[in-house]
Amino acid sequence: MTFPLDIPVALRRQLPPGTGVLLGISGGVDSAVTLALLKALECDVQCVTFKNFCYGDDEVELTEKSCCSLEAIADARRLAQRFDAVHWVGNIEEVFRRQVIDPFIADYLVAETPNPCLACNSVVRFPELVRLAERQGCAFAATGHYARIQGQATAARLLRGVDPAKDQSYFLHRIEPALFSRLVFPLGWYDKPAVREAARALGLTVADKRDSQEICFVPEGDRGFLFADAPDSPAARPGEIVDLQGTVRGRHRGLIHYTVGQRKGLGIAAPEPLYVVALDLARSRLVVGRKQDLLRRQLAVSDFRAAVPDFPDHWEATADTETVVARIRHRHDGVPVRSWSRQDGLIRLELAQPADAPAPGQACVLYRGDLVLGGGRMVRTTGD
Repeated sequence: MTFPLDIPVALRRQLPPGTGVLLGISGGVDSAVTLALLKALECDVQCVTFKNFCYGDDEVELTEKSCCSLEAIADARRLAQRFDAVHWVGNIEEVFRRQVIDPFIADYLVAETPNPCLACNSVVRFPELVRLAERQGCAFAATGHYARIQGQATAARLLRGVDPAKDQSYFLHRIEPALFSRLVFPLGWYDKPAVREAARALGLTVADKRDSQEICFVPEGDRGFLFADAPDSPAARPGEIVDLQGTVRGRHRGLIHYTVGQRKGLGIAAPEPLYVVALDLARSRLVVGRKQDLLRRQLAVSDFRAAVPDFPDHWEATADTETVVARIRHRHDGVPVRSWSRQDGLIRLELAQPADAPAPGQACVLYRGDLVLGGGRMVRTTGD
C-alpha cells in the first residue's frame, strides 16, 4: 500500500519487508497511522490491545476519554481488520492494579504526586509487549509513541521524537535499556499534524479522534474514588490552607486532590495568584505561595535509572562538555544542569537556572541533546 508520508531511510533499513512486528494498538490515531506505516513497509504485523482497568457500569460514560475502554478496543479491532492484521486483547488488569494503581494510591497517601504512566511503561506495558513479541516470533514490538530508538543490540539508545511539541520520551525513560533493541517507535520521525493529515489521506475514521490525555484509570480527572478505603488517612482528610507565614487562608478537601504547582481549584481569593507550594502531611495542611516561591535550583532524585552505559556518579558542566538538561515534567522545556553527584542513594542536581514547581513523586529526566541519559523520582527540593 502507499503511505502518504515520506518514510525515513533509517526505518526502511530497520524494518525490511517481512519483518515481524507486534503492535500495541489503542484505537487512536497514532497507533492507527503506525499500523498503516508498518503495512506500507510490508511488515508482518500482529496487533494487541491491553485492557488495563475495568470501568464496570460507567463504561458508556468514559469511552471517549479512556484509552482501554470497550469502545477503544472495538476501534482497535476495526483498524486491525481494515489492514488485515491479526488482533487480540490482552487482559493485564491484575498486574496493572498491583504494579500501577496500588503504588499510585500509596504515593498520594504520603502526599506525593506519582506519574503512573512511568510505572506502566517500565514494568507492565513494554515488558509484556516484548514478551508477547518473542512468543509470537516477532523481531520487534512497536507502539505509536513519539520517540526514537537509535542503534542496535547493546548500542540501542532512546532519543526524543523529532516533534518537540509531542515528544514522549519522558514517559519512556524508565524502560529497561535491554529492551531498547526490541522496540521501534515509527512516529518518532514525524510531527503530530502530519500524522493526522496522513490519517485523513488514508481515510481513517479515527483521524480526528481526540488524544487521550488523562490517566486511564481516572478518566474524569477526579481520583477521589480510589481512596474510599482510606478516609481517615491524613492525606485524605480535609484541612487548612495556609500561606508560607502560617496564616490560614481557607480549607482544602484532602491533600490527595492537589499537587505542587497547582493554581486552579484552591477556592481562595487573593490580590495575586496563589499556587500550591507544599503538601504538609504531618499537619494535613496545604501550603500556598506566589509563583516565585515555586522556583528551585537544587533537586534530589531517588531510584535513578540510567538509559546509557557508564553514567557517571559525579559530573560538572564545563566549556568542553555538552549541555545536559533536566526535564521535570512532560512538555517541560528543561533547564541546564550545572552539576550532579550521587550521594546516599540520591542523585543531587545543581541547576544553572531555577526550575518551576518540581513536584515530589514526579520524574526528573536528563538529556544530552536528543539522547535520554536516564531519570528518577524527585523526592524533595530545596530553595536557593
